[in-house]
Amino acid sequence: MSILINKDTKLIVQGITGRDGSFHASKMKEYGTNVVGGTSPGKAGQEVCGIPVFNTVKDAVAATGANTSIIFVPAPFAKDAMLEAIDGGIKLVICITEGVPTLDAVLAQRYAKIKGVQVIGPNCPGLISPEESMAGIMPTNIFKKGHTGVISRSGTLTYEVVYNLTQAGLGQSTAVGVGGDPVVGLYFENLLRMFQDEPETDSIA
Repeated sequence: MSILINKDTKLIVQGITGRDGSFHASKMKEYGTNVVGGTSPGKAGQEVCGIPVFNTVKDAVAATGANTSIIFVPAPFAKDAMLEAIDGGIKLVICITEGVPTLDAVLAQRYAKIKGVQVIGPNCPGLISPEESMAGIMPTNIFKKGHTGVISRSGTLTYEVVYNLTQAGLGQSTAVGVGGDPVVGLYFENLLRMFQDEPETDSIA
């Protein structure tokens, strides 16, 4: 019914103690996403919205079994955050951060490919499988569970397309904002193949 994320997704939030990280961690948890932890160096043992904080991704994965990470850190640190997630045992990395230097993105994407890790972003709104899991900054009220896959570079246009699909009675299996930067991870061709292999997705927008 969905690709990449579902009810079994165990998500950690890198940068959870920052303003954006804490706000969106709360929103994702409220939606029903299984947010199992967050990271912030030097702040292990704290909690944010009832979510435990760890010093490193490796610590968080060891304690929670997390398989997915979402990154809310300033652009100068995004490369290191992606590399840490890749080395820490995460299988899907979602980088929300915008303004990541292009060469940093090239390095991180190359390393992810070598390690067999999937990356969404950077500079993206994330993704959602309605009524299952949301890893990103999307307005969840416009989404409806269904059989249409959505792929877009633009966050705002993702929301516009989804709103109109929902108004027309066409629910979504998964909606993915791939990111608007010159260098991003999973892109249209990759995601189209995933949707084509998902038997309950019968259309793609």
